[in-house]
Amino acid sequence: MFRNIGAHRRACKLAVEKPVPVLFRSESSKIRDLFYKASGAGPFPTVILCHGFPGNDTDIFGLGQRLKKEGFNVLSFNYRGTWGSEGTFTGGNSLEDVISAIRYMKSSSVAQEFNVDPSSITIIGYSYGGGMALLGLLYDPAARRVVYIAGADLSELGRMMQRSDEFRQFIETGLDKDVSDSGSRAPKAKDLVAEVLVNIDKYDLIKHAQTLSSKDILIIGGWRDQQATIEHHILPLFRALQKHGAKQVQIEIFDTDHSFTNVRDQLAKKIISWLKRNN
Repeated sequence: MFRNIGAHRRACKLAVEKPVPVLFRSESSKIRDLFYKASGAGPFPTVILCHGFPGNDTDIFGLGQRLKKEGFNVLSFNYRGTWGSEGTFTGGNSLEDVISAIRYMKSSSVAQEFNVDPSSITIIGYSYGGGMALLGLLYDPAARRVVYIAGADLSELGRMMQRSDEFRQFIETGLDKDVSDSGSRAPKAKDLVAEVLVNIDKYDLIKHAQTLSSKDILIIGGWRDQQATIEHHILPLFRALQKHGAKQVQIEIFDTDHSFTNVRDQLAKKIISWLKRNN
């Protein structure tokens, strides 16, 4: 009986084990991260979690803890200028941060310390982070798998703002509020929008679909999502990948909105089963 009590206490301790705070550099800025280390000898497949904007100080939908228990290492990081990461938030800096996170996970010192399998790296991006995750694949062949959760195609947002001054003003007002409320270090929203418009081809996921078609991609959307709508950000990407002969792309649409509040358990189970099939 006493042995069972001790085992129960150890199990409880493992259940609430906190992630390890770590830092990596993206250009000259220190990026704040949380590392959820899988238990055992390893090496383990590793997931990089990319937040939406402006992110938060935990992981995405509790996926860090869930995936850790399933035998995956997980790195959850915050873009430059957000939640304790140094530097200034911009679209270009965020993309560089994703690329730097991949390189960090592949480094020999990190692979040894955290039992990382550098040949098995997956990027999971939510909302703004979904687009950044897919773009990150273009710059490093080691990352072959992406989960795109209610992702945002910045080029599509840019075109929508070009067509409608009212929509552009709506986006700029929301960005300024998000920056102010989160304490992020970022240019004014009009400058963030201008950067997207100047780089609209660089951020265009549809134009990159041919290159991305060789990757393993799980696209997830919500029927009731009014932010990353399936009409603008989900189905066009899926169709473009199909057009270019993608063999490893799947799509899952849940009956939910942008928060996925009512389906988070199903969401996690879908991601876990997909990851295990594709390792």
